[in-house]
Amino acid sequence: MASEPSRPQSAGSFHESVAELAFGKRLPTAIYVFDDPTFELPETLRTVTDRLRKRLSLGSEFNIIKFSTVDLRCSFLSYPDFFDDPHPVLTESVSIDLATAKARRIIYRDRSNPPILHRKEAFLPDSHPEAERFRRLTDQEEGAGLYEKTATIGFKLNWERLLAEKGLGYRGHELISVEPAGDGPLAATEADRRIDRHRTALSRADLSKPVKCLLDHGLIRQTETFFDYGCGLGDDVAGLSVLGYAASGWDPHFAPDADKSLADVVNLGFVLNVIEDPAERVEVLVDAWEHTRKLLIVSTLITGRESYSYAEAYADGLVTVRNTFQKHFEPTELTGLIEQALHAEPIPVELGICYVFRHVDDQQDFLSRRTQRIVDWEQIHSRLRLLRPQRVRLSAYDRHPELLDDFWKRLIELGRAPKPAEYLRSEDLRAAGLSINQAVRLFAEKFGEEPLADARRRRKEDLLVYLAAGEFQKRRTPFAHLSEGLRTDIKSFFGHYAGACDEARALLFAAGDSDEIEAAMENLEFGWFDGKEGHFTIHRSLIDRLPPILRIYIECAARLFGDPRQADLIKLHVYSGKLTFQHYDDFDGKALPELVTRIKIDLRRLFVSVIDHAEGPVHQILFFKERFLPTDYPRREAMERYSKRLRKLGITETMLGSNDTGAPSREEFESALKQVGLTQGLARKPVPPKP
Repeated sequence: MASEPSRPQSAGSFHESVAELAFGKRLPTAIYVFDDPTFELPETLRTVTDRLRKRLSLGSEFNIIKFSTVDLRCSFLSYPDFFDDPHPVLTESVSIDLATAKARRIIYRDRSNPPILHRKEAFLPDSHPEAERFRRLTDQEEGAGLYEKTATIGFKLNWERLLAEKGLGYRGHELISVEPAGDGPLAATEADRRIDRHRTALSRADLSKPVKCLLDHGLIRQTETFFDYGCGLGDDVAGLSVLGYAASGWDPHFAPDADKSLADVVNLGFVLNVIEDPAERVEVLVDAWEHTRKLLIVSTLITGRESYSYAEAYADGLVTVRNTFQKHFEPTELTGLIEQALHAEPIPVELGICYVFRHVDDQQDFLSRRTQRIVDWEQIHSRLRLLRPQRVRLSAYDRHPELLDDFWKRLIELGRAPKPAEYLRSEDLRAAGLSINQAVRLFAEKFGEEPLADARRRRKEDLLVYLAAGEFQKRRTPFAHLSEGLRTDIKSFFGHYAGACDEARALLFAAGDSDEIEAAMENLEFGWFDGKEGHFTIHRSLIDRLPPILRIYIECAARLFGDPRQADLIKLHVYSGKLTFQHYDDFDGKALPELVTRIKIDLRRLFVSVIDHAEGPVHQILFFKERFLPTDYPRREAMERYSKRLRKLGITETMLGSNDTGAPSREEFESALKQVGLTQGLARKPVPPKP
């Protein structure tokens, strides 16, 4: 954590200083300037940048500074060849959150298609001796039509391909005509080896995982259109069509004559990872985005999950025995590519799957819904009946019980009175002679004030989790850009947006304090705390039962990785600011399920690592599963009987090996069985099936 003087006095003074900059390349959310000690910067900015350089050991190679105009953030960017290369390559960036003093470093020098700079004169004061030379080059490039389509030119290979198509090159900082040198940067490689991309297409009897995610999240309606960009054999298109959706697709091999349709929802499913040309990946990603009205789904393979019997290195990926190419992306590499190519924020929803929304209000509604706990109205209604077992004389309810129960379900979901547009049967209420406020009063008369107060508290907590995760990302959405429903929620529960964000930020800072985390865990009657390792582990079914501070901890990780409810176990590393999501092979069905994938998120470094355990020589298993489960979990009794049998035979947690997964390997466990004279049969015995 930086000392206080490293921070500006306030967001207002920082942004006022940024606005005073006399030069720089201005974009909608930031200003970029070349940093030279002789250049005059506003005093606040010079003080901040000098101290940050000293604290983070940032030398003169970090020669471009990006000052945000929307939040307290600046970035130091390294372009070593700024003056020598007409379009220098970004080799490294360090982004600093000035509110929390957290720094994030990204290395680009080893990437096959790194970002590059254009219009270099914009970064310099007009009086700089090189500004005029750079400006002449920009004028030449504009005259040659190089800036007519700017969607993909911010990447090195894409720019080189455009130059080659036009027969252009450089002599110093002068644009010149050159002899054609093939079909682009990868022409020679492709001539040597042609990849059979079409052989990656799979025939499936079910919908693909990205499309299942889309349906699970309710992000497509039957009144909307769906387009599968790179549809392969077309199974997703066929499946959605059977379900009544307006679905179409295009594929360069299997459906080349189909139209590339503009659609509400576009799926780019496992396409980027089969393209061996990094420049083409950018072009495909941008093209898919240009066909998207509402939502683009991007999915790829992820590093750490490679599983091929034979593969050889090729370009920045692998070629399999079937002569197909596969590129496995680091999670942050995928989100970074989307951000740089589309200038939009990707939302990770599952390992290797991101949503990119066209409109901010749709994006924020999705993030808010993800933090909203599911209301089981039938269960709540049963409990409410117990509150007032006596007959309550409500003639309106006697006449319209189904309608009022339906309205009250919506009331409990929102935790407040719905607006007419938020309740689909508002007209039915009016026809029954009831206003929304009268229906709310009837609820209070029938069940008392406490149930609605509980619903308000629950919904307010959900909103705080959503807002705190936004504060964690330092991407607070302007209030006017939120949907009407979210604006109504915030006004109803907090009064005003600034106060809500302040309350959420306080909870966020508490979630980063191990003492606060321990205090939040003290009164929990579920979960397993390993005091030696400092790990608190729960089953996914317990997320909604956690106090807000622990839910915030998990949701911050979800913003980097995706839906935590896809994991079987969630491990909070109480003292290190990390979380681990663990996926098992048939968690419920097997007595001793094997660990398949472990996803570790470092919240302080904003880094995600994926470890594949399925193919390794050692098989990690999970034992005494009931430690992580709620008392009312289905089949828990069978699990407890199995564990009791183990303990009777002298098998306990302490006699088994320890490792980073918090579980023994199958090999260790079977060795332990032999120590007490048992066969391997016990280890492999399944949990009895449900009756």
